[in-house]
Amino acid sequence: MTSARAAQIMSGFPMLLKQQEFYRSLTTLSPGLVERIRRTIEDAEKKFSGKKEGGGGFLWEHSVLVAAQSFRLAAMEKESADLAALTALFHDSGKFAGGRYHADDKPEEEEAARLARELLEEAGLKMAAVGNVVRALRSLYNAGARRNRLADIVHDADFLSKFGYLGVANFFVKSALRGRNLESAVMDYLGKELTYAAVLPENMRTTAARRLAAKKSADTQRFYRAFLDELKDAHGMEFRIQAVVVRRPGGRSKRVRVSLALPASCGACGGKWETDFRTEKGLKCEKLEASIRCGACGDKRTISFCLPEIG
Repeated sequence: MTSARAAQIMSGFPMLLKQQEFYRSLTTLSPGLVERIRRTIEDAEKKFSGKKEGGGGFLWEHSVLVAAQSFRLAAMEKESADLAALTALFHDSGKFAGGRYHADDKPEEEEAARLARELLEEAGLKMAAVGNVVRALRSLYNAGARRNRLADIVHDADFLSKFGYLGVANFFVKSALRGRNLESAVMDYLGKELTYAAVLPENMRTTAARRLAAKKSADTQRFYRAFLDELKDAHGMEFRIQAVVVRRPGGRSKRVRVSLALPASCGACGGKWETDFRTEKGLKCEKLEASIRCGACGDKRTISFCLPEIG
């Protein structure tokens, strides 16, 4: 193998992965399996983005982070750490099915389950193990499905990976990848981060995750508030966190508290923002839609995100 080829391989498959406990365990279970999952995920993401060369994508990096956390949580919860890590590696694998993002508005977990069955059967895993992973993937984020312990663990690991200081770093990485500047990242997307951070412990399904979530919740909220203070001092961009309580869709009496980071005044004219909130049932979640309008010049924008599962 040439040095150039070796460098290319290593740029897409960092040595850090080989230091992960779940990687060593899964490699013992089925040599080469993790690499095959990686190629499947990275190829789909590259097809979607049009990127032909380069290292691993954000989706694979996220999958590894969730797998490592799932492996640890499963051990703490006395469940199969290997199956939890496998479920985590596949949990977002259907996101770019066919080179499209959420193709045909189908839940990505269905495509993830199909890929998992195909690759795990090829790897020679026992049918019982394959079935456990497939069922867990299909029940992820499906409110109507029976509770599944593997799905609960991956659900918690997925949310934990998005908060704390590493979660904050990934928020800004994703913002940059999607072409957002600081203002749009804060105004359009920070509300979701603040809303979920505030209820992170209550959103956990396992005892082990709830213990970890309390610190991540506090660290995340502390960072974002300090960040907004510094943003004002450095750039003169003053944002205020507005907390509102909204009713869940479908006539349900249960309410949920959400937070939005809004400019103190309209950047175009200095006028005050007027807000209107509505909720609706989406394909995979209950969604909040906040319509924001400047009362002076009429400038408008809309903020939308899935509501936390809990009230």
